[in-house]
Amino acid sequence: MKEMAMNSRKLTHADEVRRRRTQTSKARRMAASQSASVIRPLVSRPRVTGVPGRTRSRGGAMSRFDLTLGRINPLVLLPTLPRVRGSWRMVSLSIVLLFAAMLGRLLVDPRMYVRDLNLGGAALVPAEEIYKESGLARQHIFWVNPAEVQRRLEAVSGIASARVSVQWPDVVTVLVTEKVPVIKLVEGKQEWWVNTAGERFAVRGDVPGLLPIEVDDVQDLAGAPIPFAAIQGALQLRELRPNIELLHYDTLHGLSYQDGRDWRGYFGVGTDMAPKLAVYETLVDNLLARGIHPTQISVEDVRAPYYLK
Repeated sequence: MKEMAMNSRKLTHADEVRRRRTQTSKARRMAASQSASVIRPLVSRPRVTGVPGRTRSRGGAMSRFDLTLGRINPLVLLPTLPRVRGSWRMVSLSIVLLFAAMLGRLLVDPRMYVRDLNLGGAALVPAEEIYKESGLARQHIFWVNPAEVQRRLEAVSGIASARVSVQWPDVVTVLVTEKVPVIKLVEGKQEWWVNTAGERFAVRGDVPGLLPIEVDDVQDLAGAPIPFAAIQGALQLRELRPNIELLHYDTLHGLSYQDGRDWRGYFGVGTDMAPKLAVYETLVDNLLARGIHPTQISVEDVRAPYYLK
């Protein structure tokens, strides 16, 4: 009986252990089921695709995988910028101040001032005179007016025309066309160069080969241009008689020269100097053959030549 009672207690103890183990297992299952019912956050895991590619795995092998992100609100991904509250007046003022500073910098920049000219076409008129008369000396490039510079240069004695152009930042190009002298006009103590149009302009230096013409009636001419016909006649006389070193001009008789045989020959104006010279030489021979020594011979009108004793 005593052994049966001990076995009963042993069995009872074993049953108690099994019972406890059963309860523990039930508790674990219940806890697992409860934890499974809780909604956990979705964790995206890489999904292996069949597209060939290479990424490094744990074992060192290369494989490629894509991430499935699903729908993502783009507003969540953009960085949040601070909102700047300002007045458009302040923005406009800042822009104005910026441009004012830039303009001020350009106005004081020494590289923006004209220091010389890129000059072409000038051979007789000195470059220093052209630069001075242009009014460009130390002028800011912003204030250069090509039309005004052209007007000033064309007023310079000896310049027929001028072209002016401006390049950034301080280059001014001037191309001038000069008047070409063919005669040196002597009016008392004043000398002028004269072109084929009869225009007089300042003498600058010495041009070899110019035919000098001395004006006998300075007051009557009064600075007026020499007639075109007189210029043509003078050049033709010089061509026909290269030994002529000086011609005279007056408004009444036109061109004349002092013959080396001590009389004055008058030829008028125009381009008919060849027949006038032929008549002149014929008349001179006739007078000298008769022993007549004239004081002047005129062939101004080739049809009515005359002489004075």
